[in-house]
Amino acid sequence: MNIFTPLKKILNNIQQHFVVYVQSIVFLRVIQIAVALPAISYLFLQILKVTGLSSITENTLFEVFRHPLGIFALTLLAIIVIFFIYYEQAYYFILAFFQRTGEPYDFKKIIRKLNRKARFFLSLQSLLFLLYFLLILPIASIGMSPGLAKNLYIPHFIIEELVKFPGGLQVYVASLILVFYLSLRLLYAVPFFVLEENMTILQGVKKSWIMTRRKTIRNISYLAVIILGYGLAMAALSFLILLPLFAVERWVPTAAPMMAGLTLTTLQLVLFLSFGILQAILADTLLGLAYPELNTLERRTEENKSLFPVMFSRGLYLIAAGMFVFTVIGNTVSVTKILYQPSTQIIAHRGYTAEGVENTIGALRAAKNANADYVEMDILQTKDRQFVVIHDTNLERLAGRNENVSDLTLAELQEIEVSANGFTDKIPSLEEYIAVAKEIDMKLVIEIKYHGNESEDMEQLLVELLQKEGVAQDYLVQSLEERAIAKVKEVDPDITTGYLVALNIGNLPQTSADFVVIEEFSLNQRLIDQARDAGKGIGVWTVNQEQIIRRALRLNVDGLITNEPSRAYGLRAAFNQEQTFVQRVQDLLE
Repeated sequence: MNIFTPLKKILNNIQQHFVVYVQSIVFLRVIQIAVALPAISYLFLQILKVTGLSSITENTLFEVFRHPLGIFALTLLAIIVIFFIYYEQAYYFILAFFQRTGEPYDFKKIIRKLNRKARFFLSLQSLLFLLYFLLILPIASIGMSPGLAKNLYIPHFIIEELVKFPGGLQVYVASLILVFYLSLRLLYAVPFFVLEENMTILQGVKKSWIMTRRKTIRNISYLAVIILGYGLAMAALSFLILLPLFAVERWVPTAAPMMAGLTLTTLQLVLFLSFGILQAILADTLLGLAYPELNTLERRTEENKSLFPVMFSRGLYLIAAGMFVFTVIGNTVSVTKILYQPSTQIIAHRGYTAEGVENTIGALRAAKNANADYVEMDILQTKDRQFVVIHDTNLERLAGRNENVSDLTLAELQEIEVSANGFTDKIPSLEEYIAVAKEIDMKLVIEIKYHGNESEDMEQLLVELLQKEGVAQDYLVQSLEERAIAKVKEVDPDITTGYLVALNIGNLPQTSADFVVIEEFSLNQRLIDQARDAGKGIGVWTVNQEQIIRRALRLNVDGLITNEPSRAYGLRAAFNQEQTFVQRVQDLLE
């Protein structure tokens, strides 16, 4: 069968029932905002209350499991999240099924069919669904991703660190291929589970595995056509919506602010609805692939005018119209705010590693040429209680030698060559590194690393070295370990210290440090506001993608740790009040 024929029928069906789909999209969003998110937030706050934590980080995660009530609340929270992910995925399959079979339906009937499977989420079946969902995440992320799961992805820094190791890129690519293959084999599990009365999640997974055998290429073809078509359609539609703003800004500049607010709101509305439509298209397509017999049925030609009673629908339309007007006003205010150049400091991560080996003198000098404000570098203590500038506790990755830093003296380490990306350099001592930093007038962010064999007075020795070099008040000292910060502060309270957080869920983590550096995966406006209220600085790491760099600059964080200091410097320099309204709208959409 021609791949475009069933897709054309699906698009015609959505057009005929457009009102039903709009109502469905809005309903699911309301459920998420009014029910799911408040329930999740409440339970999470209870976990923090029981454990006495301000937030859950990589260092405090296991504290939750020491409290029975914390474990109970966490289990309940997981069940709620899994259930609402199921709700959003399954809804469109049921709607498509009713429309394909011609069976009469309304809002209550869809919900009743959804709720019949609720009992499975109060058993170990819920864990199977969670595992299933994680396995289909590569495909879920391109269309079937529910609102509750839209931010589920592997933090960028984990991937970036993995591919640096020998064979790391191959492992990463192989893992992606494996997970993508598994996700293709489990594509039909949800429709089977939802539509077949007594089927369990596990049975749905098994049946999907059998039914997708030798159909991988066909399924990829359908998904590729849908995603490519969606991308092209959204690009064209976005351009058409922005076109009037181009004209107004050029010919009637006084009307540009209001036009920009209207354009931004329209684009937000279109993106909101289009994502729901994409979910519906994918669900209808997968339903036809899972149940080929449904493709032979004639779809109902009469339109379902509404899922809800007429008076209720009219009330919803009035509320939606009011929200649209207020959003236009709010967006107009947002786009007309003067955008001053951010004060964010650009911090080169381990130097400029595109032009030198990380944590070496070459990368330090390259960072200066790339216009970085600071260079972040790592230190470890040597066998003879000196300090060397290096990240890894073992020399295998950069030097090809299976030796530990803690087993070698400073003199031995300084003779070792390290290589990466076609560059070769020597491992520098901290004193050598500081000497060059002074020479080129580059401030440092010194990150304390541990290998487990440090001397008890390691932090004191570090502070004494910084004081001897006359840089204790100029350089910043940070660590992933709160104990490091506390010891540095104990020796010299005037040193500016920072606490690095790889994962943060909840409020700003409690720390004695002067600033907090949040991994970009966890950064949000609330944490920035809390840091400001607490009189602490806040930074973000490791930010390399242009879109994420621009977001950090818009938030005006105090420091931005990046492998791309030259790009970050250029983006910061261009970030000013001369931006056009079209550019401001595009920025606010990111």
